[in-house]
Amino acid sequence: MKDPHEVIIHPKVTEKAVRLIEEENKLIFLVSVEANKREIKEAVEMLFDVEVEKVNTQITPRAEKRAFVKLSPEYNADEIAARLGVF
Repeated sequence: MKDPHEVIIHPKVTEKAVRLIEEENKLIFLVSVEANKREIKEAVEMLFDVEVEKVNTQITPRAEKRAFVKLSPEYNADEIAARLGVF
């Protein structure tokens, strides 16, 4: 497995990201372009000690890869975002 710090570059903080945190229990990260969904899931679970339900990825027009990470219901994205300094 790759180093989690190489997979996850940094969290994305936008109005949409904050809405997803509050309404859908999702976090958005910029990730390595080479990372696949399994690696992203494992990296988030290792770094933040949470359980990930689902990962969706998107390549932006700037050739950056975004990961939309949905946490399991027993974990709160608000708490993780607070630890990351989003709020």
